[in-house]
Amino acid sequence: MNIRFLFSIILFLFAYTSVQSQNIANTRAEFDSLYRVNIKLSYVNGVYIPKDLDDAFSSLSQLSPPESIQKFKMADEDMVCRKLHFGLGKWMIVNWNFYEGSRFSHYLKRIGLLHPDDKAQFVLRTYHRFLNGKELNEKEIIDGFAKQRKQLAEELRKKIDSKK
Repeated sequence: MNIRFLFSIILFLFAYTSVQSQNIANTRAEFDSLYRVNIKLSYVNGVYIPKDLDDAFSSLSQLSPPESIQKFKMADEDMVCRKLHFGLGKWMIVNWNFYEGSRFSHYLKRIGLLHPDDKAQFVLRTYHRFLNGKELNEKEIIDGFAKQRKQLAEELRKKIDSKK
C-alpha cells in the first residue's frame, strides 16, 4: 500500500475524530443538558436544522442539485433508500445532529423514531414519496421500524440466553 495513501487515511481519521469529539458529552447529565440546548436551536454547528418533515423536504430540495433530485425521484424507493443511507442518510445524521439532539431529531423522536438510522431512513423514504406525489404513510413506516427494532432485540436476547 502506498505510504502517502496510508498517511492520508490516518490524517483524515484523526481530523474526523477530533471534530466529532468536540461536542461529545462525558456523562448522562452533560448529554441531557446538551440535548435540551440543541433541541431549541435553528442552527447547530453552522448548519440549519429543519423544524419538521415539511421543512426537511424543503431543505433537501434547496441543498440538492435538480438533476440529483430527479434521479432520486425516478429510482426505486427501496433501492434508493438503501443506497443513499451511507451518503445522504449519514449526512443527515451528522449535520442534523441526530445523536446529540436537534429540533428536528426531537420532532422525529416525538413521532416515534428513536434510532438515528431509523430517522434517516424515514426521511429518505418519505422524501421519495413526497417527490412522487404518493401518500407518505408515516405511521406505517414508523411501526415498521419499531417492529424491526423489537425483532433485533429479541434475536439478541436469544443469542445472549443461549450463551449462558
